[in-house]
Amino acid sequence: MGPYQYEHGGGNGGAILMLIFLILIIGAVIWVVTALVRERDYRLHGHLDKRVPGGPPAPTESDAIRILDERFARGEVDADDYRQRRDLLRNHP
Repeated sequence: MGPYQYEHGGGNGGAILMLIFLILIIGAVIWVVTALVRERDYRLHGHLDKRVPGGPPAPTESDAIRILDERFARGEVDADDYRQRRDLLRNHP
């Protein structure tokens, strides 16, 4: 018996399955990289790109003052610092 005794012409079924698996793996890698980049942008900028529909709105001045009020109420900011930051927020163009 020669070295080709087990080759019975199984066809290309294995090659097609490997190609499909490779395409799925590449798609999964692209999806993960995209998700990580979007998460990084969200963490760095606090919001998604404004051109992307469905992203959270950009913070407004009233949001900043509300957050400052909450921090003051929790005792994270003293009264002098609170007044100074509030005035900066209100006078900011």
